[in-house]
Amino acid sequence: MKRILLRPHEAFQATAAEGRSRLWCDSCIASLNNRPRKTPPSSVMPRTLSLMTLFALSFASANGQAQRCYSESGGFPRLLFLDDFGKIGRPEAQRDPFEERIETERHDFTQSTRTVGRRVVQIEAGYSYFYKDNRDEIEKSHTTPETLLRLGLTEDIEFRLRYSYGWTFIDEADDQRGSQDLIWSFKLGMTEECGYIPESALELRFSAPTGGSDFSTGRVDHGLDYIFGWELNETWVLYGSAGYVTGALGDFGFVPEEPAEDWFIVWTQSVALSTELTDRTTVYNEFYSLFSYALEDDFAVVFYNIGVDYYLTENFVLDFRIGKGLTPDSDDFFSGIGGGFRF
Repeated sequence: MKRILLRPHEAFQATAAEGRSRLWCDSCIASLNNRPRKTPPSSVMPRTLSLMTLFALSFASANGQAQRCYSESGGFPRLLFLDDFGKIGRPEAQRDPFEERIETERHDFTQSTRTVGRRVVQIEAGYSYFYKDNRDEIEKSHTTPETLLRLGLTEDIEFRLRYSYGWTFIDEADDQRGSQDLIWSFKLGMTEECGYIPESALELRFSAPTGGSDFSTGRVDHGLDYIFGWELNETWVLYGSAGYVTGALGDFGFVPEEPAEDWFIVWTQSVALSTELTDRTTVYNEFYSLFSYALEDDFAVVFYNIGVDYYLTENFVLDFRIGKGLTPDSDDFFSGIGGGFRF
């Protein structure tokens, strides 16, 4: 589609010349008829034209934004991952993911609204510590390597593998240890930020029953996570997520004593606010919650945490977080450290 470039200054010059010619003719007629005429101020027409040009530019911008944000039918927001199928074999039509710095999933509960990009390999890993005082017993848990492998299949579609190993030490009970079920998933870029429409992504999650007996559910569980966010200004970002998982996907912090015997759902919700402190440092505050359904003793877990990301390079970031539980079912304290690298 040919784009028309409006040039207000050229229109202004043409209009001003025309105005001067018209004013000269009117003055001649007035002198011949010996009747003085009241001429309008010379600024009226340029000012009116400027307002009309501004309105036209605003309308064109809004119309272009609407076309960019909505599908051809106009009724629903345009889904980014569907556009990728029309870009196959056209690398020039796809964005360069390395034009922006790396974004990881692991630094907080709420994931990123963006995918890694076509042909990008990104590895994230870390360590976390959890502490809970149940009055009659104290639980201390550790988990590592918390590995997440992300492979960019297209601009807005990525494949992911997640693996971790956990240890739980309990004062008055047997310790638990073992790997968690392997989690594999697809992440889809959904919408661009456009007015009230957030930038968003959707993760479709599945598990493989490969974990140790203490944490594995012994079946294929599933879930989804919808992530959304808005840039409030150049430095502040508001984002959140909502989703569910069955069997907690074998997460060692939420599976029951007999994970293979109980089927249940965990509903998740989060909200976070982040800002840039420096060119290399960002900080975020976050609340997130998990609520179980269909367990004999359902739990309600709510956390507040704060974290910092430090970018060593555009492709390498380190993170640190610390948090506190806000309900009786929550861990009293947790902390973690890790990072991510892409190539």
